[in-house]
Amino acid sequence: MFAPIAAHAATPNAPVLLPVADDPTVSFRLWFKVGAQNDPRGKEGLAALTAAMLTEASTQRLRYEQIIDQLFPLASSYSASPSMEMTVINGRTHRDNLADYYPLLIDALLAPAFKPEDLERLRSRTLNFLENTLRFASDEELGKAVLYNDIFAGTPYGHLVAGTIEAVKRITVDDVKAFYAAHYTRDNVVIGLGGGYAA
Repeated sequence: MFAPIAAHAATPNAPVLLPVADDPTVSFRLWFKVGAQNDPRGKEGLAALTAAMLTEASTQRLRYEQIIDQLFPLASSYSASPSMEMTVINGRTHRDNLADYYPLLIDALLAPAFKPEDLERLRSRTLNFLENTLRFASDEELGKAVLYNDIFAGTPYGHLVAGTIEAVKRITVDDVKAFYAAHYTRDNVVIGLGGGYAA
């Protein structure tokens, strides 16, 4: 079952394995050493949008709606958590569903489709957060964002992980593809596997 995992885990960074024999679930964590600090100037938000394009968008094999339809009966999911210095891809499934779940996760990571319609959907969500939610529905987060941006102004840390409104509007599919090719590499990831998987 896990021969493919061993192959994909052949990185310069040793995988972290935490087997728990009695755990009925299997959890994946893929830690990529890339975050908002790596956003190119004028493309702030690219790291976060790239992570979303891996975990909330189509693959070369399936449309995003088809992926959701397959994950739902498995009671399984995967998602991305981008931050300033890193991005973590999280996944979890019941071990009885692993054979159906694992190809979906691997496709998301290794065969993303990078469809323009997915980018537009995710861009729209990001802009809604920046233009509306942050400004009008979360005084605490807005205050922290202003303070953070002021303290780190002029450095790679001087913007929100989500980016800026004008920069997010400029991000293209080609930007996402180039960022993915540069940073989602074998030597830039640490793979974690835990739970009730068969060694």
